[in-house]
Amino acid sequence: MDPEKPGAGGGEKEQNAAQVVVVMLIVAFGALALPWMVLRKLESRAPATASNVPGVTAEELAQGGKIYYRSCSGCHGSRGEGKPGRYPPLVGASWLLDDKETPIRVTLLGVAGPIEVSGALYNDVMPNMGVTLSDEDIALVLTYTRSSWGNSAPAIATEEVAKVRASLGDRLEPWAGGAALAEARTASKAP
Repeated sequence: MDPEKPGAGGGEKEQNAAQVVVVMLIVAFGALALPWMVLRKLESRAPATASNVPGVTAEELAQGGKIYYRSCSGCHGSRGEGKPGRYPPLVGASWLLDDKETPIRVTLLGVAGPIEVSGALYNDVMPNMGVTLSDEDIALVLTYTRSSWGNSAPAIATEEVAKVRASLGDRLEPWAGGAALAEARTASKAP
């Protein structure tokens, strides 16, 4: 019996085992990635079309979509899904859909404090977009988000954004979370 043969055979076994592990990892990654890629491709949440937003043209929705992808999708995701634990989703978000003034306030001044969205608490910072976006841009992007990805809320007009901006006066500080927004909502409905 040659004493060098068992050592050489052991090296081949280790190499074969390493190759098997690599192949298994590749197969596992493919098995996990393929369904994810298919689901993303077949996602049913489509952007809005002019036919489901009365009084809004396809061009206006396209402009709103461009503003969204340029200014909002980095945090809220390309399909309004948000980033769990960090940035809230826009899909089905009551603060976006329940009334027109709240999303205008949020977009104009931003939010810096805890806010509950779809049963989850978020406590990050949304920047003040009112300094970079015009009233028309805000109306377009909010109309886009309120009517995309399965959302179905009325369009927001430029005049509505201008009215809310004027009501805020010289205020520049962001809303201190959901409680401050709820208080502003209640105050705006008071006689």
